[in-house]
Amino acid sequence: MKKAKLKGKVPLTYVTSEPFLGHFGIGGLPHGEQLLGMFLKMEGITAITDASIEYVDTDVIHLKDGQDVPMRYSMVIPPFLGQQVVKDSGLSDARGYVAVRPTYQSTDHDDIYAVGIAAAVTVPWQTSTPVGIPKTGFPTETMAHVAASNIASQVRGVEPKEEKEFKDIMAVCVMDAGNNGVIILADKMLPPRKHGVLIPGPQAHAMKVAFEKYFLWKARNGYVQLP
Repeated sequence: MKKAKLKGKVPLTYVTSEPFLGHFGIGGLPHGEQLLGMFLKMEGITAITDASIEYVDTDVIHLKDGQDVPMRYSMVIPPFLGQQVVKDSGLSDARGYVAVRPTYQSTDHDDIYAVGIAAAVTVPWQTSTPVGIPKTGFPTETMAHVAASNIASQVRGVEPKEEKEFKDIMAVCVMDAGNNGVIILADKMLPPRKHGVLIPGPQAHAMKVAFEKYFLWKARNGYVQLP
C-alpha cells in the first residue's frame, strides 16, 4: 500500500476464524487482544473475528454469517488439512490429523508417529475431539525430538518412555510484520499458564531475519547438532 501510495486511502479488512484477536491458535496470551487491536488501529485495519468464509466472488467475500466484505484485492489462507495419503490410510481423522499420545505415537498404533501439523492434540476450548492446530517450528522440533528418542528406543527393543504433551511445551515464537513484529514467550503452549508475555517492536523483525540466515547456514552445512 505504501509503495502504491494508497495507504490510508482504501479500507483494509482482516477476517479471521479466531474467536478474538491475538488468539494465535493457542488460546491467546496476556494483553494480546489489546496489543493486536492497537496494532490494527494504528495501521487502519478493520478486524472481523470468529468468522468463516462461505465463498469468494469477483469483488466480494461472503461470510457464513451473512456479512459481505467488498474487495478489489484479497489473500485467502485456507484451513490446514492433512495429507490425502494419510486420510486414505485410515490412520487419521477426516481432516487428515493423527491423534497421538504424549510419546507422539498414534493412539491406535505403537509403531506410527505423528508430529507438527500432522498431530491432533487436545485443546482446552474443544475437549471433545483432538484437533490439528498451527504449530510453529519450536514446538514441532520439540515433538520431533520426543518422537525420535522413542523410535530409537523401539529400535533397541526398549519401551518408549520419552513424553512431552503439546500443552506443556514452551511457547517461543517470533512473528514478523514487515518492519515490526511480536516476540511470544510463555511457559506453556496452552492455558492455563503461569507466565506469558508479548514483546512488540522492530527487534522481532531483526531476530527473524537473523534466524533465517542462521537456519539456512546450519541446514546447508549439515550442522544438525546445533540448536
